[in-house]
Amino acid sequence: MLSHLFVFMNVAIVTGASRGIGRATAVRLGEHFFVVVNYLRNEYAAMQTVAEIENRGGKAMIVQGDVSKYEDAKKVVEEAVEHGSLKILVNNAGIYQVKDFSAMMPSEWERIFQVNVYGTMNMTHAAIEHMEDGVIVNVASIIGLHPMSGAAAYCASKAAVVAFTKAVAGELFSRIRVVCVAPGPTRTDMLKEYHNTMFADPPEKVADYIMHAIDSAAPGECVEVR
Repeated sequence: MLSHLFVFMNVAIVTGASRGIGRATAVRLGEHFFVVVNYLRNEYAAMQTVAEIENRGGKAMIVQGDVSKYEDAKKVVEEAVEHGSLKILVNNAGIYQVKDFSAMMPSEWERIFQVNVYGTMNMTHAAIEHMEDGVIVNVASIIGLHPMSGAAAYCASKAAVVAFTKAVAGELFSRIRVVCVAPGPTRTDMLKEYHNTMFADPPEKVADYIMHAIDSAAPGECVEVR
């Protein structure tokens, strides 16, 4: 499918693209699309993502925005479509926390859901108004499919992303293909904070799976990174 999307100034948005999986995915998409690099706080890191894309001959820009807020999500999309036709949305922005649920305050698990679930919903809702065709990839997690103890809120949020993907895929299949990718442990700053010694895949491996999902995953499919 990618081959017929490679038209000049077709646009891809990657949320949380200043580092990790988001950066690796944005760099890959930069080979074929004008990439909108969304970030929340670290403008310098987002600019590094843009620089890497441009060093490889691509074009990109940064757009700051908190995807957990619908108005910010709309702003990201509206700025993106000023540069061309929106074809790809990768909902990658997310937060992770390892903490027993009994020890968590409601504000902690609410924030996880605001970013991981509402962020995905906000960006999808804002994007589909401007997408005539294309692909939306939601980044879930292997522990959203196979939960682990000690991270109940995160597991539940990523399970919600999987369910959301499958439900929305059925609504939009006639014009937009909605899929998800479920990485396992990935070598990111977010993982290192809690599991510094754990074996983890490089972000580039997950980016490869995301590109494969864009190319060929079936509507509603959740591709596990193995």
